[in-house]
Amino acid sequence: MPQLAVLTGDIVKSSNLPEGGLAQVFEGLDAAAAALAGWQDVAPRLTRARGDSWQAVCAAPMALRAALAFRAGVRMTGKAHDTRIGLATGGGTVAGADLSDAEGAAFVASGRALDDMARTARLFTDTAPKPLQSALPLADHISSRWTVRQAQIALASLAVPAPTQDALADRFDVSRQTIHSLQEAAGIRVLIDVCEMLEND
Repeated sequence: MPQLAVLTGDIVKSSNLPEGGLAQVFEGLDAAAAALAGWQDVAPRLTRARGDSWQAVCAAPMALRAALAFRAGVRMTGKAHDTRIGLATGGGTVAGADLSDAEGAAFVASGRALDDMARTARLFTDTAPKPLQSALPLADHISSRWTVRQAQIALASLAVPAPTQDALADRFDVSRQTIHSLQEAAGIRVLIDVCEMLEND
């Protein structure tokens, strides 16, 4: 059975979103999934469920990068927009184009992680390898402060291979110094270092 990372999420305070707000959030998730699809060989198969819930997969070593990407995708759609993500790695089988028929231990553990996380947490795992368990609270704390603009820069910066600051400056039509300042304020360069460590372990 292939080793996957499974991310199970829901949208924070979705009932308080204005008309069209939830659709906007899912557009952000779609953008994150599209980006993630280009960074690794596993199709994310982002699947919406129960109105404000979602699930996606990625290669197991990419778990932290994927979690950050999906959080960035949501946060870049609005200042108060956020998602909780329960994460697990392990065996899983995906039979179709989406995850409606997926099965395996990682899918069960990911759902339980979402159910069991603390009320104030946004990223959580209790079954993944210890290095990832240790990294997630720090990643949660840093990414919880992202502004809309920082989240946009974060999602773009998480790409594999990593884009240069000059390339990001051209993409967002700003100066290289602005990109540097946004990356520093978002803590994204430190987070990427941790992602790379986990991916190359």
